[in-house]
Amino acid sequence: MVDISAITGAITALKSANDIAQAMVGLRDAAAFQSKLIEFQNKIIEANASAFAAQDERAELLRKIADLDKQVEKLTAEKRKFDRYQLKDFGGNSFAYELKASEANGEPIHRACATCFQDERISILQFSHQSEGQDWYTCPRCKEPQHFGAHVRRESYRSHHSDF
Repeated sequence: MVDISAITGAITALKSANDIAQAMVGLRDAAAFQSKLIEFQNKIIEANASAFAAQDERAELLRKIADLDKQVEKLTAEKRKFDRYQLKDFGGNSFAYELKASEANGEPIHRACATCFQDERISILQFSHQSEGQDWYTCPRCKEPQHFGAHVRRESYRSHHSDF
């Protein structure tokens, strides 16, 4: 907040300088005039100092506002990045964040690690292999293997997929 005392000081000093200047008009004595002139100049210097202090504070506040605007802009961009994903249930109690089709903008639809996403990082899961009806992925950031889909026992899986 602007330091009101600096502005008040400048106004008070200028009022005093005005009073001194009006008193100087009526003086005929050179010594008294010189004394009032010095007093007048001191009040002008005091007013300038207060004005410069207020100006410095204003510049500092403007710098802080600019820094906060940059932080808000960065946070807004981060939020937009995360809003592009939605949490999806892939069956078998397996969840991941998936890029919304409406937000793809030419990117392939992909999955992001739910653990990393909660840590405010987007880590794209990499397919590893398929086993017993589940797709296995690995997170390149946290290195956790993640499976998606319902687990099918090997015997049941083989009976459904005769090519084994």
